[in-house]
Amino acid sequence: MPITRHQFMLCMLLPATAAAQFKGPSPGPFKDCATPRPVECQVNAPVFDFGRRQMLPTSPDINGRAIISVTCVKSPDESKVDVDFELQAQPPAPARQMRNQVGGYLGYDMFLDPARLQYWGDGSQGTFTITGQLKLDNNNRVGTLVYPLYGRVHGGQQAVLPGQWLGAVVSRVLYTSKCK
Repeated sequence: MPITRHQFMLCMLLPATAAAQFKGPSPGPFKDCATPRPVECQVNAPVFDFGRRQMLPTSPDINGRAIISVTCVKSPDESKVDVDFELQAQPPAPARQMRNQVGGYLGYDMFLDPARLQYWGDGSQGTFTITGQLKLDNNNRVGTLVYPLYGRVHGGQQAVLPGQWLGAVVSRVLYTSKCK
């Protein structure tokens, strides 16, 4: 019985500094930041593995799970910084595809909830983003928040040859900081 390995790399296709976009200090009851970039944030993205299963037109969905995280590091010149971030995925719309070496395609999607109803994207076209907040100070200069991701390779697709299937999702973190 042929076995197909369904795997895609959930990775930043750009360097971490290009995938992270600093939006600057937020207005509010905080003093100005001592540095123009009081914090640096990056996405820590996994390789998402759907495992090994045979794919036939009668095959059921294949579900998988992975972890993604955002890590922020406070500048030593700041005493306290609050960081608000939004983690987005590109392409934003459902119906992503992964491909094998001979040009075959399989459809899959990424979700934020175990029921696989909230498509992970950029907030457009009915997709959702991951949001979070970190409070950094001199005792906690580095903070990381971890989030589960849920994936699904859609069943009922064409019969495919065994092998490795790859797709890419670009993850991007947008963040703002407030210095105290």
